Amino acid sequence: MADLSAEVWCGSWWTVRLDDNDGDGWREYDDAVPVVATTLELLAEHGPLGPVWWRFGRPGRHSLVEALENPDNRAAYDERQKAREKKVRQEHRELMRTLACVDCGDVPKEETTWVYGSRQWTRRPGGRCWTCHKERNERLEREAEEQLEAARAANASLRPCWTCRGSIGGKAGSWLELTEEAGPDRLECPQCAADRETEELGPLMLPVPTKRELVAALVSTPADPWWEDRVLHAELYPARGRRV
Repeated sequence: MADLSAEVWCGSWWTVRLDDNDGDGWREYDDAVPVVATTLELLAEHGPLGPVWWRFGRPGRHSLVEALENPDNRAAYDERQKAREKKVRQEHRELMRTLACVDCGDVPKEETTWVYGSRQWTRRPGGRCWTCHKERNERLEREAEEQLEAARAANASLRPCWTCRGSIGGKAGSWLELTEEAGPDRLECPQCAADRETEELGPLMLPVPTKRELVAALVSTPADPWWEDRVLHAELYPARGRRV
């Protein structure tokens, strides 16, 4: 009887597609007739006010008042939807706390923000907000520039490259100049040293000091910035053992 009369008592099913509700919804009973049933045995045992009534379409036995209520109505759905939305907001707050900026501690309201019109900035755990990220990049650029200037100043105080007569640190603005500070015993810039190795020219051999230069060195210091290394090379590589 319940199955055959379902269209009379079941009501109509409704849902809100825009809600993130996993297909949940409610029933409207405006045009439906609630039907309840019981047995004489249950009435004799519990009476008409006891849990003896079965509402068509609902499991279990209920009192008459409970059987005539509609627990699957819109109000019940709204309560469930509020609970779901509250859970989503809580999970979102917990996620946002993991995205706190490591520098300023700012907790974002959204994972992705927009800066400078159409540029998108996405936060990451252990990352930085856009402001701190920009300030950090500017600071790193300043430090890199200061490092470059310090390397240039240190290289400028040394003698020039023997081969190209340029800075011993390399060409101004080159990657080698930025990343490598010349040692006091270097004779060639990195580019000339690399070219010498590529062309298999062997180690650099400085000219042996002449007798006139050696005599002049006893009176005054030679103006040649490579003088000490030329003397040292002459001792390490005598003229007879040199390769032409």
